[in-house]
Amino acid sequence: MAASPSGTERVSTWAGVIIALIATVTSFVSAVAAVDASQGIADAQRQDAARTEVSRYVVQMSELDRTGGSTHRNEIVTLARQTDSLIARHGQRSLNLSASTYRLISLFLALSTTDLELAVRMAHRALELAARTESHGVGGPRMADPLEALQAHRVLADVAAQNLDFDTMSKEFQAALHISETEGGRNRYIDKEARQFTRAYWALDAMMLVDDQESPTAGECAEVRRRADAARKDLEALGKNPEIVRRAKRIEENVCATWVDLHALQQD
Repeated sequence: MAASPSGTERVSTWAGVIIALIATVTSFVSAVAAVDASQGIADAQRQDAARTEVSRYVVQMSELDRTGGSTHRNEIVTLARQTDSLIARHGQRSLNLSASTYRLISLFLALSTTDLELAVRMAHRALELAARTESHGVGGPRMADPLEALQAHRVLADVAAQNLDFDTMSKEFQAALHISETEGGRNRYIDKEARQFTRAYWALDAMMLVDDQESPTAGECAEVRRRADAARKDLEALGKNPEIVRRAKRIEENVCATWVDLHALQQD
């Protein structure tokens, strides 16, 4: 009759089983961690590739806008929609795109294409990022990027002008000027140059809006003349700036008989 295992032997056997189980569990956890790490690396690589693709699309849009604008409207719209698709697929949290990326896309769409709906969505995305408040220590919370927020409001104003929406256009330009007033003390460009461009764009957009109407009202023409008068010094100071020339070229006729010499402004 075989001798039964001693207590020491039984403990040793159980210890071996436990060690084997621990080793198995450890191996499994390591394998899962390796898979997770590999998945994480793959996700990061896909996100980097998407960011690179977005940057490439924006550069292409910029070049198309610079070399022909509306003559390349279909290509610009296609690139903007491909960018929108990438953002929808990966999400802003993963891509971490800047406010300027969204604002530039909205600007190219607004000035060179007829896809104003996408232009508005892109401008609002820029605003969400740029206008959020961030802590600045003893200075208290501040707007994350006031210049980008200001410029996004100007894009929205430009879209409203093209949609013949006088009230929304004025509201967006007022919002841009408000940022200039509240943030200008900390940034000379926002205080002076951005304010000049905002008032000049407002006058030219108002002129373009009434130019596109069959018969603007007396009240609208009075407002257009007020905007032109308010921007007189700004337009004179900015002179032949390419963006001023570009906007002036969108106006066919000085419908409301402002002082603005369109012919002079439209010369490159």
